[in-house]
Amino acid sequence: MQTESSLRLSQSSHHRLTFDLKKVVTLWILVIGVIAVLLWGFFSFPKKFTVTRQTKNEVCSDGVKICLHGWNKLNRNCFTHFSHANSWFTAKETCKFHDATLAVFNDQTELDIVMKQMEDIQTFWIGLYKKDFRGPWVWTNGSKYNNWYEVQDYGHCAFLHKSGIDSTNCNDLKEYICTQEGHCP
Repeated sequence: MQTESSLRLSQSSHHRLTFDLKKVVTLWILVIGVIAVLLWGFFSFPKKFTVTRQTKNEVCSDGVKICLHGWNKLNRNCFTHFSHANSWFTAKETCKFHDATLAVFNDQTELDIVMKQMEDIQTFWIGLYKKDFRGPWVWTNGSKYNNWYEVQDYGHCAFLHKSGIDSTNCNDLKEYICTQEGHCP
């Protein structure tokens, strides 16, 4: 009798173990399937199932262009300033991260408008620099500076203040202004 009951118990626990194993295998197959579908969708395989967004190379006049939230429009460009101080090089990279450059001014009028909005004690890195002390001042876009204001030669990197432009060591920490071209609506 005891053998018969232990045989039933053994068969019952074997059946339960087989049933639990089937559950685990089914669950793992389901999880792997979900992961495969997510990866398939994420990496867009096959391409025929992806939704493609066609963008046009839109051209619009400078007067129609708009700026992103937090950026201020001036002519065809958008400007913003970052109040956390960085070196000139880090500021340049941060602007690049935001699809912008350190501020480049197209003419003296743009420069004067930005300077008028500054407070007396503010200084901001801009996209003007010298490769060496004897070289010319150039903008980060490669164009030469037109000497709208005389730049005091104290370093290789220029900064803007209420009265004009000065330069200092590029590793000094300053707030900075970024610029990007406005976007078509």
